[in-house]
Amino acid sequence: MKLIVAGVLALLLVACCSPMGSDRLTKESFLVITQFPLLQQLGRYKLGPNKIFSLSFIHSVSKTRVIDVYEVQAGQIIQTKELFKAHGAGLPSSPDEPGGLFWEKNKDQFILHMRRLISKLVVQTDKKYQNRLTLGSITIDLNQWEDQSIWIHIDPN
Repeated sequence: MKLIVAGVLALLLVACCSPMGSDRLTKESFLVITQFPLLQQLGRYKLGPNKIFSLSFIHSVSKTRVIDVYEVQAGQIIQTKELFKAHGAGLPSSPDEPGGLFWEKNKDQFILHMRRLISKLVVQTDKKYQNRLTLGSITIDLNQWEDQSIWIHIDPN
């Protein structure tokens, strides 16, 4: 009897550790947008396998697009990059920014590489700043709702 139980446990362990078994056990994660502080859900979007998304907006001073890149790691939102064309009020101005790792400048833009834990991602939307959320090839217009504060968070189920 012990041999049969050990065999069944071994088969279960192999099934759970195999790629097919682990895919079945992995839950999909969703990015959820709710009004803040009212918490009424506005949208729910499946995160892709790389768990990366970005937020973009037109900067109020430089009038150029800024892109903030995020990655979900262990259920937490981590900002990994900020891309912009011109320095302006509120944009990073030194590599010593919180979570900053290093700067890069290519021909078109500045890129601050970072690892910044975001404990609560609350965004103030405004139609004149063209707020967008991008998940892979999908772009969601955050200005489809009235100008307001929104909370972007992860639902692991």
